[in-house]
Amino acid sequence: MWLNPAQLAGLPGLPTSQKSIREWLHKHAIPSRPRQAKGGGMEYDCSALPQKLRTAIAARQIATADSTALAQVDTAPVVSFAPPEKPLPAPLAPMPEPNRRPPSLTDKATADARMLLVNMVLDLEPMHGIKRACNLVALQLASGQASTELQAAARKANQRARADQVSARTLERYLGIYRAEGWWGLLPAPAPEPALQDVEQDVAAVLGLYHSRDARFRKLTGAAKEVTRQLGRDFDTWKALYARARRALDKFGKSHEANTALIKARFAPGAQRDAQLPFKLRDTSNLAPNDVWLIDGHTVKAKVRHPDHGAPFAPELTICIDAFTRRITGWSANLSENVRAVGDALRHGVGQWGVPAILYGDNGAGETAKQMDCPIDGFCARLGVTHKTGIPGKPQGHGIVERVHQTLGVNIARQFATYQGRDVDGGTFRKVAAELAKEQRAVRRAEKTGEVVVLNAKVPTWEQFIAAVEKAVHEYNTEHRHRSLPKRADGKHMTPAEYWAQTYNRDEQQLLSQAELREMFMPAVLRTAQRGQVKFFNQTYAAPELMRRDVDGHEVSVRYDIHDPSFVRVYTLAGEYVCDASFAASRMAFYPTPVIEMAKKVRVRATIKRRELQIDTALRELRPTVPSHNQFSLPEPSTPFVEVLSTPEASPPPSLTTSSEDEAAQAASGRPFFDTSSDRYEWLMAHRDQWSAGDEQWLRQYVQSDGYEGLADYYAARGLGWDDADMQSGFKSAL
Repeated sequence: MWLNPAQLAGLPGLPTSQKSIREWLHKHAIPSRPRQAKGGGMEYDCSALPQKLRTAIAARQIATADSTALAQVDTAPVVSFAPPEKPLPAPLAPMPEPNRRPPSLTDKATADARMLLVNMVLDLEPMHGIKRACNLVALQLASGQASTELQAAARKANQRARADQVSARTLERYLGIYRAEGWWGLLPAPAPEPALQDVEQDVAAVLGLYHSRDARFRKLTGAAKEVTRQLGRDFDTWKALYARARRALDKFGKSHEANTALIKARFAPGAQRDAQLPFKLRDTSNLAPNDVWLIDGHTVKAKVRHPDHGAPFAPELTICIDAFTRRITGWSANLSENVRAVGDALRHGVGQWGVPAILYGDNGAGETAKQMDCPIDGFCARLGVTHKTGIPGKPQGHGIVERVHQTLGVNIARQFATYQGRDVDGGTFRKVAAELAKEQRAVRRAEKTGEVVVLNAKVPTWEQFIAAVEKAVHEYNTEHRHRSLPKRADGKHMTPAEYWAQTYNRDEQQLLSQAELREMFMPAVLRTAQRGQVKFFNQTYAAPELMRRDVDGHEVSVRYDIHDPSFVRVYTLAGEYVCDASFAASRMAFYPTPVIEMAKKVRVRATIKRRELQIDTALRELRPTVPSHNQFSLPEPSTPFVEVLSTPEASPPPSLTTSSEDEAAQAASGRPFFDTSSDRYEWLMAHRDQWSAGDEQWLRQYVQSDGYEGLADYYAARGLGWDDADMQSGFKSAL
């Protein structure tokens, strides 16, 4: 029975006012619940009150009870009831087991209905006793004299839709369970887990294939079709087999343990399995600003004009973000993912906000480079930063910075017409790609003809891209309300800039000057100092300090500026500064070249070499092959003598080759022999006064070939480009 303070007023031993009664009830830890009747408030469990108060409540209920309905059920005179002095056992309400699962709403409703029946019996117990009270309540339900609420409670207690009758024995059982285990004991017992042996063989075969790591049966429909084929059944029956297998799978997989085991059984260890296992969120509440920075590079899903040659390409955007405040502390835009892009983003952040304690990145090329993690001259070693990298193939640990790329990088790319993300319109993408391809063909044609090419305005310039990145970063830090950050007084989440301003203390950070910043992020290599010199990128740098006893002949650290090759900075392996070594001039026609320019030359030479190889491979198709009937054949093992058949010599192609007479004349004149056509062309263009009569026809044929077209830009850059006027002047001078 549950009563409110107004109904408890006037009982012996309780205060007179309702406020004092509520304080007394809270002091004695009497269970309470919200009152469902009109007016609201709280009501309290009378079964938890002392014996004296329970007896007084029972006496008052007997005095105020309506005996008319009871007389209609049983007209026998009431001669006795439980004596007041007999102590009633206090109902127990033990706490459930720690590993017990919380009950569902249906189970709670069933327990509440059984509790209502128990309270009805307890109300009648002081007057009629337990057995008679149970018989009276059961007789009311059977005769239809019970209220609508009591009949509905009986149906819920039975867990049946129409059965509104409860026997007296069942009521006694409910009362005994309540007094022994409390409300938790009235909950329905959990259904037993079904046994695997109850499944039919064909269904078990389907589930066996579905649980395997075979990608063909990753879906249950594929497994059902395969079992149907193996059993030789009508193929149209696979749907019925699938339905039975689906019901069995739902029957056995109601627990999270079963689902987790199913995922581990179906997927091999890897990113695909990790993406389906339970999600684990890393807590950042115990951090502070600059404790952990996350860094990651992302290829922008849009074409941008290259800052050097203007061709469209996809740049690399590298971002540093503070894990605690979600603020973007540094960023850099580069041509590709490399250690310079990572170092530039780190330098941008350190120069503004200080040195982080931990730098957490992935296993990309820029993160694992020696310039980052070298224990002597690495960026992290100089700054005192602990560099951590995630497990390869498991990007879940970088979820914070990966999500920023989706919010920031993708939105930046969507601003341009050259966007090429997954959600781009296919027709628009093909149209823009065709326009860019047409533009590049026109540019290559203009290099020969000299015509003016109007570039496509849809491709943003490098300056426009940088401006878009700066604007997007500023908006993210100052306007983006992050759901992981605390709320303000108005209920809105803070922006990263607001939370940073609230928690960041500049006096506690390690800030670097511009000179220190430049020094810390200069790339370095290890070289050996010999006789006052160090050699670096095939260039020699000298300084008198390199002749020191502890430097000469020892390995030193050489730090350089990629944009200024005129000097290098030398340190010992212990980190002691030695000197600035300058570029040493020599008699050779040699001048220091910046690192970037040297890289461009290496790339151009590699491109020319690849093109020459492609041309040589294509020209082989013009050479005749050996007929099939003249193929070499291996003799039998028992043949004592091996006779090697001679093959007809392949005739040279009609063009781009010299005859035997020309070769004899060439040898007599002292002219060099050439391995490739390009070598012969370069020699002839450099020695115009030595042209012979056979060179005219060869040159005219060569300049019309594909080999010359592929190397035309290379010849023009060296001043060896072909012109018909040169043929006339050069040949006449040779004659």
